[in-house]
Amino acid sequence: MSNQGRPGDSPLSVYRSPDPVAVARLVESHGMDAAVGRFYWLSSEGVGKLAQRGREILRGRTGPPIPARGRRRSTTPEQEAHGIAEVLRLGSVHRAARATGISHSLLRTLLVERGIPVPRLSREERVRAVLAGQARAAAASETPATERTAA
Repeated sequence: MSNQGRPGDSPLSVYRSPDPVAVARLVESHGMDAAVGRFYWLSSEGVGKLAQRGREILRGRTGPPIPARGRRRSTTPEQEAHGIAEVLRLGSVHRAARATGISHSLLRTLLVERGIPVPRLSREERVRAVLAGQARAAAASETPATERTAA
């Protein structure tokens, strides 16, 4: 009986974490379902994160823009680049969507296509943003004193 593999290899080594670049290429060529099926011991979220990391690595190596997938877009590459720059500058997809007029979902799609992780606000920033929004809503709902006395 021949010894397959290296000495000390365990049958469980089959389940090691796959190469992110290989996962990204498999997702690109055959789709996410094929990658999830191939790496069945990982969750679909885990495979997605590996594919995203692989796209980041490939993007760092090659440099050219990743071609758009799906339906045609009404935005120009310059608008998309500006939207990505605003997301990174402001640190939030929602804030960049308001600033640029590009939809939140398109900005997230652009980030994923380019292998850029979606920025998240820190807890402190989120608390400040929520409190500021609540203060604006409260100020907008208050009726001025002149309207109350006239009614």
